[in-house]
Amino acid sequence: MRVVGGQWRGRRLQAPAGRATRPTADRVREAVFDVLASLLAADEGGVAGAGDAFAGHAFAGHAALDLFAGSGALGIEALSRGAGSCTFVERAPSALRALRENLARVAVPVDRVRVRALDYRRALQADVAEARRYTLVLVDPPYAQYAAVERVLDAALRAVLAPRALVVVETARGQDVHLPLIERSVKLYGDTRVTFLSEV
Repeated sequence: MRVVGGQWRGRRLQAPAGRATRPTADRVREAVFDVLASLLAADEGGVAGAGDAFAGHAFAGHAALDLFAGSGALGIEALSRGAGSCTFVERAPSALRALRENLARVAVPVDRVRVRALDYRRALQADVAEARRYTLVLVDPPYAQYAAVERVLDAALRAVLAPRALVVVETARGQDVHLPLIERSVKLYGDTRVTFLSEV
């Protein structure tokens, strides 16, 4: 598993031990970020900030949230491509070890990263309490748990979204996504369905 784009392109990433975590395949991650870059370009270049080292890049200035982060590959990909910050949410010990190892491997500056070793529900509650807002949210839960996860997201997700935020949800191929957001695109990659949504 490697970073597929941006400043850390080609860096190897460690996958968590065991079968409890299902890392997003490199080719799927690359395709997902290609679609995101296209959507951001369509939305007038996203939220790039003046003076940002990545100004002009599609992800420049974005605040990302990687729910069910696992190895952190999705959030690290966003950072590699210029996202200003990423909050990683993961509670499984083996996945947390891999996530922290991967952050060390790419030497991401500590001021661009937050790791919440919490259940996703508690993490969302904490973000709401702190009035945190994200412009890019990456959601990759265990496929078998998605129906229960969606009920929580339906109630809590919009409270942490900035205007025009983009949300990416990975599910099993046959699992539709029903969230109170605008569906922008749906892509199928093998047994994976990726739904791209946005806040108004």
